[in-house]
Amino acid sequence: MLKIYVYGGENPQPVIKLCAETVKELGHKLTPSLSEADLAIAPLLTEILDLDDIITPRIGTLVFHPSLLPRHKGRDAIKWAFHAKETYTGVTWFWPDEGIDTGDICEQEVLAVEEGETPRAFYERAVVPAAVRTLRIALSYIDWGFIRRVPQIWENGTWEPRFSRH
Repeated sequence: MLKIYVYGGENPQPVIKLCAETVKELGHKLTPSLSEADLAIAPLLTEILDLDDIITPRIGTLVFHPSLLPRHKGRDAIKWAFHAKETYTGVTWFWPDEGIDTGDICEQEVLAVEEGETPRAFYERAVVPAAVRTLRIALSYIDWGFIRRVPQIWENGTWEPRFSRH
């Protein structure tokens, strides 16, 4: 049984709450202390983590990003995918490092964008459930002793600034 710290767990948005419930369903214990955690997860990160915080848990920290990294690095990944009129995008759990949305990939899932869908509707319909599914897969592998780390292919990456319609 792993002790898992969930960033944002004290005031959970739906994705944070669902990920915390998944941790418990898989038989792990939620811990309120980062220093006592075997693993930390960040389902909805709104700030850049310090490297010291990233490496504090014994296994490390997993961060969720709503794109197929290394594509659409940055805070408004879904809005940029819609702006580019992409018919698919996806989700990624990755092991952060000192960069922003860099670090090895743990788990990904490709998601189709439905015609006429808004970014908010896409997030609720596809992204949140995919976050939970891929976290379940990542934690299952970790339970089996396999910590998946696939390097990002930098030449396929994009970085977008904060999205603005102006």
